[in-house]
Amino acid sequence: MRELLARGVLLPLYHLQRTLRPSRHAAVRACSDGRRFRSEALGWNVSQKTDWIRAQLRAAVRRAYRDTTYYRARFDALGFDPAADFEFEDFARLPVLNRTDVQRAGPDLLAHSIPRAALRRDATGGTSGTPTEIWMGPQELGWRESGTVHFMERIGLPSGSRTAFLWAHHLDPAAGDGLKDRLLAFMENVRWFECLRLSPTQLRQYHEELERWRPSCIIAYASALGSLAEVLERQSARPHYPRTCLVTGAEKLLPHHRAVIERVFNRPVHERYGSRDVGLMAFQVDSDGAAGLEIDWANVFIEPETPDADSPILVTKLHADGMPMIRYRVGDLARFPSGSRPGYPTLRLREVRGREADRVWLASGAWVDGIEFPHLLKDQPVSEFQVVQRLDRSVEVRLVPSPNFTSENQRQILETLRANLPGVDVRLALVDRIPRSQANKLRPVVSELRP
Repeated sequence: MRELLARGVLLPLYHLQRTLRPSRHAAVRACSDGRRFRSEALGWNVSQKTDWIRAQLRAAVRRAYRDTTYYRARFDALGFDPAADFEFEDFARLPVLNRTDVQRAGPDLLAHSIPRAALRRDATGGTSGTPTEIWMGPQELGWRESGTVHFMERIGLPSGSRTAFLWAHHLDPAAGDGLKDRLLAFMENVRWFECLRLSPTQLRQYHEELERWRPSCIIAYASALGSLAEVLERQSARPHYPRTCLVTGAEKLLPHHRAVIERVFNRPVHERYGSRDVGLMAFQVDSDGAAGLEIDWANVFIEPETPDADSPILVTKLHADGMPMIRYRVGDLARFPSGSRPGYPTLRLREVRGREADRVWLASGAWVDGIEFPHLLKDQPVSEFQVVQRLDRSVEVRLVPSPNFTSENQRQILETLRANLPGVDVRLALVDRIPRSQANKLRPVVSELRP
């Protein structure tokens, strides 16, 4: 009944009042356009999608040239004519935009055509350094929102479904929800469970609350959900929630966390990939992971920076009316499908591998990708880990041991790591908790070294 009330009465009234507010009308209309387009394009083949993406890409590049000081100067200096009907191979020759470029450009990246009052400010969490300030116009806000709604509906969770967020809701531990936040949560039928400061006691308390509330879905930081599952498995608990599925985000869903979540909850687990500066980029609709993650190609143009299978991700926003971003390096690595190449759109990602900086460097100049460490430790009784490499190339591996962890496990881990990190001084440290980033994310690998 509560979900019927949310879907049939509360949310329609909320969307109606948003439509009637002049400041929100354009974003609401863009959200409706985005939902309608995605629905109509569900049956499109690759050729139809590619043709549409090409046309939308040309429009986005032309808008960036017309509306911003930054891109007009950059394209003129390159001799690139955005008015021409350029192809993907021409697009591949445009320079990459990184976070330092965004920070230096400042107001020159903002579109002259959008009043400053119509822009909404956001910023990255600063995981890899200084936070990057982003400004979004009504069209981008609407298309972002519509993408999230679209993918949630496809996994059986229409708006108004009872949803628990195990998330970093408030970075300020003393902050509380205001009246507006509480009303919105009531209308959307959601409850927030903070994951900023967790302990086995706190997780058991969350479990009791969730058993009473019985959400249809849990949307969670991957490591926080993994920790909840481990606590429940240790006490042989069999939760009766969620009723439909679980969705992870914010961090890479590591294999051992996926395994314990599936064992404990016995429900499909969907991984989604996005960032504060771009929004949702890809979603794992098929919960077994065989098909990888589907790109939200109606909103973002994703390409590999290099022809390699594992490549940095570049993003071009197709509806960025307030602050165009073209070939933007988000700082993450992905495993791209065979045949992917720079400048050409990718419709799926086989896997998001993690941060570009998350590598351990060997004395030879080679490196070990951070994604390999979960595989090295997957058979060991370890709840969490973090690999930290110092400037002298030495490595400290912090481990949060499970209750059945023994000295033999410690010996095996050290032996395995030293065999895979030749020439590197490796030490283990047993700890109670792994520190999180400023954005409360678990970074499995942190290196002070840069290439």
